[in-house]
Parts: sequence; structure tokens; C-alpha cells
Amino acid sequence: MSNTVTYEGIVHYLNSMEFSGMKMGIDRIRDALYLFGNPEKDLKVIHVVGTNGKGSVAAMMSKIIERAGHKVGMFTSPHLVDVRERIQVNNQLISKEEFREVFLEAKSKFTDLTFFELITLMAVLHFSKQKVDYAVFEAGLGGTYDATNFETSLMTVITRISLDHTHILGDTVEKIAKDKCGAIKQNQPVVVTHTNNTVMDLIRQIVDEKESRLVLAEDTSYDVSLKGQFQKENAGIAVMAARELNISDGTIKKALQEVRWPGRVEFIEDNILLDCAHNPAGITALGKYVETLEYDMLYIVFGVSKNKDYDEMIRLLPRHEKLIFTQSSITRRLHIEEVPDSVECIKVRDPAEALSHAKGLAGEKDLILVCGSIFLVGDIKASLSLDSGQDVIA
Repeated sequence: MSNTVTYEGIVHYLNSMEFSGMKMGIDRIRDALYLFGNPEKDLKVIHVVGTNGKGSVAAMMSKIIERAGHKVGMFTSPHLVDVRERIQVNNQLISKEEFREVFLEAKSKFTDLTFFELITLMAVLHFSKQKVDYAVFEAGLGGTYDATNFETSLMTVITRISLDHTHILGDTVEKIAKDKCGAIKQNQPVVVTHTNNTVMDLIRQIVDEKESRLVLAEDTSYDVSLKGQFQKENAGIAVMAARELNISDGTIKKALQEVRWPGRVEFIEDNILLDCAHNPAGITALGKYVETLEYDMLYIVFGVSKNKDYDEMIRLLPRHEKLIFTQSSITRRLHIEEVPDSVECIKVRDPAEALSHAKGLAGEKDLILVCGSIFLVGDIKASLSLDSGQDVIA
């Protein structure tokens, strides 16, 4: 049977799973890992949790570790265009044949894993086969009950914490922080960004309980290829984490100048800017960057998942001439019919058509911003046949 299963068929199967529902808890993934002999225990895992900046920090860490001469696996989510973006070794996407093989291996034993648990298991199996020196795992949701919360990890990295997924993680920053801190293990360095000052006492308490060591990260002064002041904060986290691995500052500096992370403050044309900001904190940070740019008028193409605080996100959008509301392809998108009448906007159902409409309105000196959802940015990139990073991400 396995010989008849194609990569394309696997992707179709996974797509049917991806938004079929969420099951909280880590028992299923731990049972699955046990069936494979707990390969995660052989990995030196750097676990990245937080609300904003996880993917950027994971990409920076992966590039720094690779630049230091090590073989590094990176697991991130969600993907923009190609599901293989989630599993990379030395910043190269897992090949289609490797993806097929590790899927069939995982599926040979699992029974009731969710999409995210299955992909996590596949990443562990692939990194184990590749004998990576380090594995950077970005948490999917929260920390305590996330499938990436392995019992053994080398280091926990905590990016900026803010309100998001409040229906699952809690309706205060303190509750969300407590959930994220569930990733902290005994006797390990815990790298935390300074912007978590409002919950730092809670983080310190949990770090002390675990007899671990708090490493406070400040914004870096190093040059960073990724745009936006907020990436200086993310890079500062990566710098401190890399120093914990005894990587030299010279290597760190070179890597930060080389790292790429598609869809994050990414210009795809001279006046079209894409960003995956998908919650109020992300929109705020993006707005600060947009304010530094020179343009005549701003046109925003915006789409959002219905479980987000989209009223607040819209309120925080930078000042604009027109807001074009669209919807991504995922099932939990906010449909344009559901956009409140109080929101002054143009409604265009298809993301590609929404961008085309914005281009028709904008002049040469105007700026078009696409934001609100990672999935929207992915749809736009796919419609323009833009790689989400190519097979090799330099």
C-alpha cells in the first residue's frame, strides 16, 4: 500500500485534517513518541514559546546554529504555502520523498493524533534520522499542553506574551503567561524577553520552582536582516539563547544579517508589504514600522480568523486611505458577510482579487499593506506563485 501513496495524496489528506478540530492535552503525542522509542530524548531541543515572535526567533536561532557549523532542525507553524516549511534541516525544507517516508512511518503506528501532533511526530522522526545537533521547536499553542512540550529539552525561550487565543489559554496576560511557563523544565536556562515585565515576577517564581536559571534578553544593537524594530527584540532573544550554546558573537552577527523569514515585514514589490501580524500586539508592532516608511497614502488588505479580537486589531491599524476586507481560505476565517457594518471598508471575497483592487487604487508613491492573518499572507503568496522560502532558505 505504501508504494501507492503519493506525496500529493498525503498533502490532500493532511489538508483535510488541519482544521478538523483541536484536542488539548499531551498524552497522545507522548504515547506516540513512546511507541517509537522516544526519539525526542536524543535531540537537544530548544523550545520556543510565546505569543508574538516565536517563528522569527526560531528562524534566527536556526540560522545562528547553522552558521556555527552545527546541523540544526527547525519545526515551525503554521506554513504559508508549502506544508514542508514546517520541517527543515539547515534551513532546507524536507524533501517530498523524505516527507512521504516519515509520514508513512508515523502513520504506521498512530491512531488518533491531531494534525499538529502528527506533524510534530514527523518532525521528531526526521530530525532523529538526520542526526541533527540541535532541534529548534516552535510551540503551536501555549506551552503546557502543546505537542512540542517534550519532557526533556535543553532550553526554553519565551518571546513576548500578550492576549491571543484567550478562549483556550485564558483571558488575562497572567493566565497566558502561566500556560506558556508550563514549558519550563528542571535545571535549564530560560531565556525571556524584557518586554514581559508585567509578568516577570510570575516567570521568576516558576523558574525558581524548577531550579532553573533566568536569562533576561534586551533588544540587540546588531544589524538584523529582518525589518522592524520588533525584530531587534526578537534578535535580542536569539542572541542570548545562542550565547547559552557558547556560540561566538561574531557568528551571531553574521547569521542575523543573513536570516530570512518569509511573510514577516516582506516587500514583494516596491510598494506591497506583507506581514503575518494576527493579533493586537502584532498589529501595534507592525504599525510602528509602517510609520517609519515614506509613502503618500496607505491601502490595507485585511483578513482575519473569526476567533481573533478583530475589532481591536482594526482599531490599531495604521492610518489608511482605504481598508479592503477579504477572507483567507481556512475554515475558521471571518467571512466578509460577518464584518460589522460599523467597519468602513470595501469587501472583496477573494484575497488575490482584493490585492488587485488595492493595486488599482494605489498610485506609484502609495503603500499597500497586507496583514491580519498568517493564512491570508500565505494565500496571497500562493496566488502570486511566490515561494514561501524556496527549498533552501538562505
